Amino acid sequence: MLVSPLNMISTPLAVLNTVGLDLRVGLSSEDPMVVRNQSEPFEAYLSIYSPEGLLIQRPHLGQIPANRRRFFDVSSITRDLVPNADHLAVIHRIPSNLASQMSDPAEDIEISENPDYSMYRSLVEYSYPSGGNGSVVYETPPRFNAGSSGGQRTSNTFTFTCQTVLSELVNTHVVLINSSMDPAYSTIVNFTYGLHSSSGELVWTGNISVGPFAISILDLARVIPDQVVSKERDPEDGVSAFTLVGYSEEASLIVLFVNAAPALGAVAVEHTHPPQAYMFPFGASYQRTAKEDAQRAWKSILSSGGSR
Repeated sequence: MLVSPLNMISTPLAVLNTVGLDLRVGLSSEDPMVVRNQSEPFEAYLSIYSPEGLLIQRPHLGQIPANRRRFFDVSSITRDLVPNADHLAVIHRIPSNLASQMSDPAEDIEISENPDYSMYRSLVEYSYPSGGNGSVVYETPPRFNAGSSGGQRTSNTFTFTCQTVLSELVNTHVVLINSSMDPAYSTIVNFTYGLHSSSGELVWTGNISVGPFAISILDLARVIPDQVVSKERDPEDGVSAFTLVGYSEEASLIVLFVNAAPALGAVAVEHTHPPQAYMFPFGASYQRTAKEDAQRAWKSILSSGGSR
């Protein structure tokens, strides 16, 4: 069977130059589920995209030996190519025995059976220079935005979080990653979102687009008007907290929330979990139907709130 080596184990990354954060990625050669694959060496590659979503370079970063873990300083690798703007990078792990058979990692290769490398996640770490760091662990979702071949419907996004906070010290950046396992992917994704106060009132709605193989950032301190933030400020701790609900109908996005306090050199990172996974029994078709129903309901709610 033909497989894409670059898609066997990969993680899309948001390089956040405008936020002033450095990015490192930790990779392991071990099977996180233990019972499937014996530890083996992997070759690490990094696909670096321009802010416009064009592939610039794909350097070989080196080997991760069997039974080992390695950190790679992504910012130090990408900064010479994209020094100031935010952009996408994708890190890949390819088994060394397969890499030795390749002339180009972007070319599909023939193997006897489809290997199971699910749950081989990456530790994605953001930090301020000489400051603290925050990290999150995730991987590329299966067949991530790989199109509608074989009658499969296209992906979409529906997500929520209560982890948006603003104060004199802390700001939340909502990071939207639009990537794909298909190198010909060309979908521009429109992300519609609403912010609710602690009392449940819809206080702000908006929309932002994300190009293919690119990222967009919602800087909530710039997005939410000062009078809305002031109204929701807690007099005890000075924090204004909001709940965010967002969706896109065109494709799936990876959504990260970065709570940053640059004056303190502190950062915390979290990703959202598809909310239907908490509530529904296993059954992909039912989950899909329920998710689409929820999207339609929230589309009506956010439309009635008005995009301001």
